[in-house]
Amino acid sequence: MNLPIPYPDPMPLPAPVWLLRTLLLLTFFLHVIFMNCLFGGTTVALVCVLRRRSSTFSARLAGDLGRLLPSIFAFTITLGVAPLLFLQVMYGQFLYASSILIGVPWLAIIGVVILAYYGVYFFSMKGEHGGIPAVLAIVVFLLACVAFIYSNNFTLMLSPERWVEIYHNGANGWNLNWSEPSLLPRYLHFVLGALAISGLGLVVMGLRRQEDEYRQWVIEQGSFLFTGATLLNFGVGFWFLVKLQGPARLVFVGGNGLGTALLGIGLLLPLAAVAHLVMAKSSRAPKRQLVIGVGCGLLAVAVMVAMRDLLRSFALAPYFSPNQLPVAPQWNIIVLFVSLLVAGLATLYYMLRKVAIATSIQVPQPKSSSRS
Repeated sequence: MNLPIPYPDPMPLPAPVWLLRTLLLLTFFLHVIFMNCLFGGTTVALVCVLRRRSSTFSARLAGDLGRLLPSIFAFTITLGVAPLLFLQVMYGQFLYASSILIGVPWLAIIGVVILAYYGVYFFSMKGEHGGIPAVLAIVVFLLACVAFIYSNNFTLMLSPERWVEIYHNGANGWNLNWSEPSLLPRYLHFVLGALAISGLGLVVMGLRRQEDEYRQWVIEQGSFLFTGATLLNFGVGFWFLVKLQGPARLVFVGGNGLGTALLGIGLLLPLAAVAHLVMAKSSRAPKRQLVIGVGCGLLAVAVMVAMRDLLRSFALAPYFSPNQLPVAPQWNIIVLFVSLLVAGLATLYYMLRKVAIATSIQVPQPKSSSRS
């Protein structure tokens, strides 16, 4: 069967495939953490703004999130560049083809992200006292649209056998991958995962607060959000697995040792995180239980990132493997990139510490407060 798959770039890879894949997984893991905190954080902020009149703590949390979200947005965009470039280097002919088929929505992401960025800054300036819920609702909607477009593109690039049919149905660039059975569960899996990780973010925020009552309330809200979103995601994740095409599904249910092991670990780690968050309520060392729970949640994200890469590799295996490409390592460039990456991560850590210190400054609050 002749498929319209473009030839790969004739230029050899500048680094071994294993190194490019490692950097792809590392940078995407960092990106997805901030991306989840951004989407989930704006959603939580919207709920807090809607409840600010009946809950002083909700209004206060809205203000705390308003001070954090612009920085999280900037980190999300910056950290998203590297994994996209690594993906293009290894699978460029697939990603470019699918991007052309959905060209209009794909290019529209730029404008959508800019509008969402403006909305986040508007909310940040207004804070809990003057934020307009409609603005935050629009931001959440815009971010959800960006996620949906990415889900369309990254599922379409795995199905070159449908490209010709999609093109003939509409060559105007407005196509979306509606015929993909796994599109909706994959997208919902992301949305619930983002809410869960933002719950862990709230737990971390709570651990940094000094006032006991507000600290406990934030931790409880974060634990509840993570637990609820995670339990719902088990059902959506099973739906996602069932909707995968036969060979891809078999990778995680016995057809491949690594894939099956990753699925098992990916199921156990979120449960372990939930268990530690629950045990923290009655533990003599609640901080230790919370830290372990957050760690298990982050490890679960790392496992999901690895599963995503494994799924892509097996889905495209009948058509292509990056190992087929010529390699001409440019070690001087690689050393420079790794050095800059380490320096960038150190700078990111420094900036996060500064942001954490700045946002942990206690603002005088009214004595009367509602925990509802």
